[in-house]
Amino acid sequence: MKSWSESKPLAGKSEAPAPDVWVRLRALRSSDGRIIDFECLDSSPGRVRQGVLGLLPEKGERLLDEAPWVGECSLFDACVRVVERQVPAMERFGRPTPAGVTWVQARLAPGEGGLTLFLEDVTHRASAEVELRRDRDLLTAVIESTTDAVFVKDLLGRYVLLNTAAAHAFGRPAEEVLGRTDAELVGLQGAAATVAHDRGVFESGQTATYEDADGGPGFGNIWQTIKGVLRQPDGTVYGLFGISRDITARRRQEEEREQEGRFRERFIGVLGHDLGNPLAAIRFSAAALLAREALTPEVRRMLQRIDSSAERMSRLVRQLLDFTRARMAGGIPLRPGEVSLDEVCRRVIGELELAHRSREVQLEVRGDCHGFWDEERMAQVLSNLVANALQNSPEGSRVSVCLEGVESLQRVEVHNAGAPIPESLRSHLFEPFHPSGNGPGKLTRGGLGLGLYIVAQIVQAHGGRVDVSSTVEEGTRFVILLPRSVPAPAGTVEESQARLEPDFAREENAASS
Repeated sequence: MKSWSESKPLAGKSEAPAPDVWVRLRALRSSDGRIIDFECLDSSPGRVRQGVLGLLPEKGERLLDEAPWVGECSLFDACVRVVERQVPAMERFGRPTPAGVTWVQARLAPGEGGLTLFLEDVTHRASAEVELRRDRDLLTAVIESTTDAVFVKDLLGRYVLLNTAAAHAFGRPAEEVLGRTDAELVGLQGAAATVAHDRGVFESGQTATYEDADGGPGFGNIWQTIKGVLRQPDGTVYGLFGISRDITARRRQEEEREQEGRFRERFIGVLGHDLGNPLAAIRFSAAALLAREALTPEVRRMLQRIDSSAERMSRLVRQLLDFTRARMAGGIPLRPGEVSLDEVCRRVIGELELAHRSREVQLEVRGDCHGFWDEERMAQVLSNLVANALQNSPEGSRVSVCLEGVESLQRVEVHNAGAPIPESLRSHLFEPFHPSGNGPGKLTRGGLGLGLYIVAQIVQAHGGRVDVSSTVEEGTRFVILLPRSVPAPAGTVEESQARLEPDFAREENAASS
């Protein structure tokens, strides 16, 4: 069986690789001059008749008699052609054996009246080549099947390989792209970004990712491109590979969502601002009427209900305005000053106890609780947390607030008993428009789901952080850590958080001990 053969002329004996075995054969002809067999005149000395070394006849023996496989795999026909044409050749043949196919490479050199046959066992090499072809075919199938543009360039920026998707990006057949540079394909101006990316990758030797409208193959799309260098085994760079994904549709969707979000937030801000004046007029009118003494109890109750509802609506409007400032104005603005946090907390607790007469809020103060903060905003933080604890804890249970001055930090803890916050809500607790209820169906009443979001924004604007833990055994605990003073007048938090991380760690270690 000749599974496949490769035939090419030999350049000369000096260029031929060293063979395993060789035999010198004399052509035997019939009466009509046809070559019918070959007789062995000589062979490589010391060879043992095993493996490929045993595939050839000894001196005086005939080729077809001793090695009939030669005729089966067409090696005999190759010998005849070399003798008749007097042109050397090299071919590879597969010989079936019980252990599998043995691959033999034959070099045939014509001589006077016959030829010299060199045989080499290349089974291992052929198996490696088969695996290499299989891997190459598999890789080619993957590259051609992907919708990403895959390409390779040489050191001069010429395309030496590209898949169908890359050719489609250029709007040309692959053969019109291969061997040409980006400048030749899209012009100097259109290729400027791609050439700059390639130069950066070659200079750094590192794989890099680019995302722009001009850095991928072709033109007219937005690409996310990964580029890296190709190296020889000795580390020498010989080219560049690229994988580009068309993200035009995704980018447009993101821009549409961002625009829609900005419009929604702007609408909320305008709505909150415009509702403020009518609500203020309602509260002022209700207060003026309540100041009159000649009111029946029923009318007074109605006016108090109107004032209470208007006050609740005003609170919601303030939350909407704070949300808009946090999302669109770079953060909630602060007006810091000297603040005694324990006095602020007592005032907030007193206001909330009036609205929850059957509930008790316990305050514990440790250490110095003075700092340089925005007093109104800190009251808003405490009010939101304590109100949240009152609304989401069982009737008759106690809510506790602990203020503790620790070195350069102020610690605030609000704790309540009751069912824990569900896991499904906990990861989104400080996001806008998410409820903060403990347990299924028990959500914060009369709110927009902005209270804890605003708490987090105010704390971050002060350069601090807020954490929450919630279990069946321990209840729910919100812990705030603040620096003694606002780290940045504009309320930015990135630098201050990095600066305060060691202090946070020391405070937590001290608390745990």
